Amino acid sequence: MSTPSTQVVSADAKTILLIEDDEAHALLIRRAFESHPEGYVIDVVRTLREARDTLEHHVPALVIADYRLPDGEGVELLQVQSNTASVCPVVIMTGHGDEHLAVESMRAGAIDYIVKSDATMGGMPRTADRVLREWHHIEQRRKAEQALALSEERYALAAKAVNDGLWDWNLETNTVYYSPRLKAMLGFAEGDLDDTLDAAFGLVHEGDVGLLRAAIDSHLSGGTPHLECECRMLNNNDSDFRWMMIRGLAVRYSDGVAYRMAGSLTDIHERKRAEQQLHHDALHDVLTGLPNRALFMDRLSRCLERARRCDNYLFAVLFLDLDRFKVVNDSLGHTVGDELLKSVADRLLDSLRDGDTVCRFGGDEFGVVLDGIDREDEAMQIAKRIAQRVEQTYRLSGDEVFTTASIGIALGSNDADSAESLIHNADTAMFRAKAHGRGYVELFKGTMHMDALQQLHLENDLRRALAHEELTVFYQPIVSLESGRIEGFEALVRWQHPEKGLVLPCEFIPLVEETGLINAMGRYVLKLACAQLREWQHRLLLPDLTISVNISAKQFVESDLADQIKKMLHEYALKPACLKLEITENLIMENTEDASQFVEALYEHGIGLAMDDFGTGYSSLSYLHSIPVDTLKIDRSFVSQMDTDSNGFEIVRTIIALARTLKINVTAEGVESIDQLTLLRALQCPMAQGFYFSKPLDVASAEALLISRPSW
Repeated sequence: MSTPSTQVVSADAKTILLIEDDEAHALLIRRAFESHPEGYVIDVVRTLREARDTLEHHVPALVIADYRLPDGEGVELLQVQSNTASVCPVVIMTGHGDEHLAVESMRAGAIDYIVKSDATMGGMPRTADRVLREWHHIEQRRKAEQALALSEERYALAAKAVNDGLWDWNLETNTVYYSPRLKAMLGFAEGDLDDTLDAAFGLVHEGDVGLLRAAIDSHLSGGTPHLECECRMLNNNDSDFRWMMIRGLAVRYSDGVAYRMAGSLTDIHERKRAEQQLHHDALHDVLTGLPNRALFMDRLSRCLERARRCDNYLFAVLFLDLDRFKVVNDSLGHTVGDELLKSVADRLLDSLRDGDTVCRFGGDEFGVVLDGIDREDEAMQIAKRIAQRVEQTYRLSGDEVFTTASIGIALGSNDADSAESLIHNADTAMFRAKAHGRGYVELFKGTMHMDALQQLHLENDLRRALAHEELTVFYQPIVSLESGRIEGFEALVRWQHPEKGLVLPCEFIPLVEETGLINAMGRYVLKLACAQLREWQHRLLLPDLTISVNISAKQFVESDLADQIKKMLHEYALKPACLKLEITENLIMENTEDASQFVEALYEHGIGLAMDDFGTGYSSLSYLHSIPVDTLKIDRSFVSQMDTDSNGFEIVRTIIALARTLKINVTAEGVESIDQLTLLRALQCPMAQGFYFSKPLDVASAEALLISRPSW
């Protein structure tokens, strides 16, 4: 007889299965995940059938399913999962907010239900993070419950082997036989426990006496087939109560009247403690002991219900995120990081009033419900008090640790939509606070949703701009003050938006850095600049023309950046000396070890390095000896004051003298007047750039300027 084969279903913790027949919605969600640090692969299918086929072979980390599909409803997938081993969390989406559909989805086993909108689909990575954290806790709890069930089964077998305590009650004489084992379980020696029912009832916790009497009466009257009751009984040895299971069965006359009842006594104290611990763990964070998201949502829902009943009731939700917590983890280790989280939890508890609730959402995120506040500014005062308490010094494992908290506040009243929307509003306000810097507190305003949506649209436009090559490069000439001729250009990125026109870097560079697109954009700009330089050198017969390209901090820490640059020089047949990379002083100081290795690699290949905005950063000169910088670029803030402020002139003079001593080239940025140019020449500054010579130009205008051979 052949043995049926067992299909192996592989698990993939990095894949998210998206079941969506609307291509626009699927694209929006897929793009939202592109910058996610976990690097999820979004597997998109359009029908329920395709989803079933996929789940037969692979278990994704998460399933996101549209409720309405061409061949069925997304909730049918939950039935498929229940019949296979491929079980994973499922989020149901729908285009319409229907409470009936939400209830149906959650009852069917969905972990969450989301109404489609640009905001919810764009914010799907955050929803996925939350859902996967909740699923992890659910799985842990399920495994613990399975272990508990197995433990109970083993305990039952052991109890039979060693005999539980036995009792036999003669209802006609009202006397009870208690076995020696039963007496020992209750801390009595043989002969110490009276043979009466009252003797046993006297040991039962007063809170359980009524329950036990009702269970006995119900069985004797024929209401239940047997007696089974859990109650607490006093142990005579240590005067502590222990949980016991009392079981029994009545023996009856032919007319059904009971004349005898016999049964057993089982010690279930450890099982009850385990159940209570499981219940506690299901509602509390394991690390800090604070309520978790589930308990927090319950408390918040109660506040909402109260607000709907009481017109004047006001409450608030705080969303708190520790600033630069990752730095603590990376530098001092996860053990210290955990100690910091526990210490922060203690300080949060100390900062709140009786009746308020603080929870840990996960990671370094905490939530607070202020239950009942008199006015709006009271929430702000409490939040500021929390922020001040959190930023005080921590002594952890012998180290002094500092952190701050960014806090967002959402006010709740009788017009609040839901607990989830309040948390989302507080979260949005927290991100606005974090954008201001560390340790800020921000109150949610309705316009923040629109700002967040605009930011999402701008990010989507930016991704499309990179894909469709809407980004372009402008060129600002760098002039030799000795010859008055153009020596090279600085390449400056610009965004030619199809609807908004030319977008300046200050409007989109911060977003590029935040979304992780800076590396792709940097490579794109470097490629365009090198290609253009090659064309001008050959076509205009300018073999020594140079190009300067800015390098961002995130590009700087790329392990293969030097190799990328060398390949690009080879691809466009450029002399290394014709390419200069510009980095900021702060970037060098914050990444000294990486900087030294990177610059050495460039130096070995003859590629120049310019220190941009010199004098505005750490102002530490030691790195000029250890890192081979060949050009200092004097910041425009100093150059602009040369002809009006003696301090500005002295700073520029000192930098030029220092560079001359170290045999380093100098370029003065931001030259805007003939007076500034005259002073720079008097100080023998080698190079300069600025609006006096030319603003940044597009390719055609820059080429025309080169052809005209201007001299200043």
